[in-house]
Amino acid sequence: EAGREMKARVPEDPPTGWCSWYFFYGENTAQDVLDNVAAIEEHALPLDVVLIDDGYQTAIGDWLSIDEKKFPDGIGPVATRISEAGRRLGVWTAPFGVGADSQLLVDHPDWILRDEADQPVVGWEHWGTTCYALDCTHPDALQWLSETFKCMRQEWQVSYFKIDFLFAAALPGKHHDRAATRAQALRQGVETIRKAIGKKSFLLGCGAPLGPCVGLVDGMRTGPDVDPNWHPIWRNDLTSVSTQNALRNVMTRAPFHGRLWANDPDCLLMRPRSDDMDLTLNEVRSLTSLVALSGGLTFDSDDLRTVDSGRLKYLRQTLPPTGISARPLDLFDYEVPRLFVLPVERNWGRWWIAGIVNWDEHTTETTLPLDELGLPAGRYHVFHYWRRRYLGVVDDTVTIERHQPHETAVLLFKPVSARPDLLTTTFHVCQGTAEIASYEFEIIDARAKVKLTLEKLGQQFGRVYFVVPRNWRVTEAKIGGRRQAPVSEAPHLVSFGLTLEGRADIEVWFESAVL
Repeated sequence: EAGREMKARVPEDPPTGWCSWYFFYGENTAQDVLDNVAAIEEHALPLDVVLIDDGYQTAIGDWLSIDEKKFPDGIGPVATRISEAGRRLGVWTAPFGVGADSQLLVDHPDWILRDEADQPVVGWEHWGTTCYALDCTHPDALQWLSETFKCMRQEWQVSYFKIDFLFAAALPGKHHDRAATRAQALRQGVETIRKAIGKKSFLLGCGAPLGPCVGLVDGMRTGPDVDPNWHPIWRNDLTSVSTQNALRNVMTRAPFHGRLWANDPDCLLMRPRSDDMDLTLNEVRSLTSLVALSGGLTFDSDDLRTVDSGRLKYLRQTLPPTGISARPLDLFDYEVPRLFVLPVERNWGRWWIAGIVNWDEHTTETTLPLDELGLPAGRYHVFHYWRRRYLGVVDDTVTIERHQPHETAVLLFKPVSARPDLLTTTFHVCQGTAEIASYEFEIIDARAKVKLTLEKLGQQFGRVYFVVPRNWRVTEAKIGGRRQAPVSEAPHLVSFGLTLEGRADIEVWFESAVL
């Protein structure tokens, strides 16, 4: 209802990209950005946006004043190279903050929101610098906002805008317009930015009271920042930066996706453990799983120059975003949901992808009734995605043995059929939701033919699995027109491996001893 009444902006295809923040933390130079653009090209990563996050500006509020030590030639040459690489430039701002060290504060102290004692309202502390709240009802401040963002859009050629710390505009204080509510002040500020950048630019809200932004932003961050650490520094602080806290909100706010905007789960982090990265492999996979199942924005924030193919595969397995979100099925049963299920229906079949999270600190055995996963009564093939393991046929419960700490087991459930059938592919966490372009099944006398087309940007190795029921066998298979022998994975299950580069046509013939 809210989305419809407020004319929510929901992009058809959620953006993908690379973000400078979670590796460089504002210390990146122009060359670091360009080197990562080159790495995107080298690895054939289908990422659209190159997002320059905090650190390029000389102060919070002085957005058009560029730090010459980091960007000696300004933003222009970087923007040109990004465009030549076929990508879009994105830029971070905190538009409703005015740094204590900014020229903006020197020139316009009257634009600051003030409290009842006529003292400037503090928005937040930014890496040791106090940032005051901008009064978004002041007409001159709004005019400055408009001119700043028009410059970024028209002169810098920015088409993706991440606006952060938006809550500052909604803090209590004496507004220039005494009749304006805090929500109205925030909305005036965001509305001014939207008008300045135009309808075609992508606007991502972050750190925002949610309601006033509906109809103005295209995407919205769903929770606190991810972090190279799983736990927050203070374990019981649910608002602090941490991957655990970010993923809580990915699940609990999943219903907003596609209704109010495209959800932004925050960035993927894939790099191995090191001095600046403390996520275990299971934690990286959980981040990957829940981002992919959420179906929204998909950005990576590693130094891609240093990430090897063994880690890049996690990014590839989230691309492209499906655009549809899984649902938290036990939202009101536990403090944190543990069941995140995506039902998928196509004209060739129906299946379910379940992300089952072990938030605990110890390994356990998880057994779930199928009806808790929202599955209709019946018999299902089950495939464990990360372990690449077929778990057989179930009709009542499913068990995850050795469900490890912070592990998200991604299970595919496919109804059992009496005929040969595609079970799954490994090119995407959502297993067929994003990469299967077409599927045909044909019976010819005692033979059956499956014809399958996969389409996916980039280059990626994966496997395609077929169920071969009793009394059937594979007689011939062609991958991209070349014959290939099946690999037996389990009784009545075969697979074929291939490198997918844009498109692959797969044709498999089966023969029955009964028909």
